[in-house]
Amino acid sequence: MTKDEIQVWMLIAFITVTALSLYKLYKMFNQPATGLDSENQYAQLEVIIVDFLKHLKKTDIDSKELFDLLIQEDRLSHNDYKNFNHNRLNQILQQLFYTHTASTLNELISIIHQSEPDTSKENGIQ
Repeated sequence: MTKDEIQVWMLIAFITVTALSLYKLYKMFNQPATGLDSENQYAQLEVIIVDFLKHLKKTDIDSKELFDLLIQEDRLSHNDYKNFNHNRLNQILQQLFYTHTASTLNELISIIHQSEPDTSKENGIQ
């Protein structure tokens, strides 16, 4: 085999390996992600947190205690919420503060209890 033939075979091998690698990268990055997308997950987390706050009997609570209580919630144990952390809770609470025009977590809880009279009677708030 001459030097030119070796170079041709090396070029063919290089082109083949490059084509296979590009195909594998295309297949890997072209597949849709499994589970909820971040927008739907954020909306569902917000609904879960508001619902949790509606049924929360304790109104004097900070975000750390709230996070610890939410982690124990059965609905958040699903694999779709595995990236739920304290920072995500703070982001959702900040959005709820703007939505309900509240400045503190205790005020937000009171507003949510007042907005739902049926659940506020269950929680002992009048």
